Amino acid sequence: MTIEKYILTGLFLLAGCGDAGRTVENNNTVASANRQKEILMEHNRLLIAEEMNRIEAYTQRMGWNMDTTSTGLKVMLLDSTEGRLARLMDRVSVTYTLSLLDGTRCYSSDSTGTLELIIGQSVEPAGLQQGLLRLREGESALFVVPSYLAFGITGDGQCIPGSSSLVYQVRLDTIIERQP
Repeated sequence: MTIEKYILTGLFLLAGCGDAGRTVENNNTVASANRQKEILMEHNRLLIAEEMNRIEAYTQRMGWNMDTTSTGLKVMLLDSTEGRLARLMDRVSVTYTLSLLDGTRCYSSDSTGTLELIIGQSVEPAGLQQGLLRLREGESALFVVPSYLAFGITGDGQCIPGSSSLVYQVRLDTIIERQP
């Protein structure tokens, strides 16, 4: 073998070893990232379970017999009507009071005016919109909204702290029009 062949063979071997080393390194990095993801997911599950326990204790303390949706929203109908059931894309007008579990009143129609929104296309919390879909025009209800259906870990930057469960007392005043 000529010297050039030895050099080329050596370079290929070194390159191959380098790739093997990188493959092991990449596998370790992926395994580490997956483990970190598992730890974060487990931590998140525990936080959600703790929040749901706080919500359950709160509703029991208040004496509220509430239905719980598959997403974790708690709903208790206060006034029933024969009005039309709200649907996605309905523009609705809502009278409301929004409080924290500790009783702190954050917002209400008294101070901000009647809330008007299009269900499914609003910046309002998903939990509020999900709850409105369970109401008929003219009905009133209580919603207890977990933080992950409200303003999440950041809060709203004003009155609602991060990771806060919310209590809405709402009345679906009118279904104004259905949006295309």
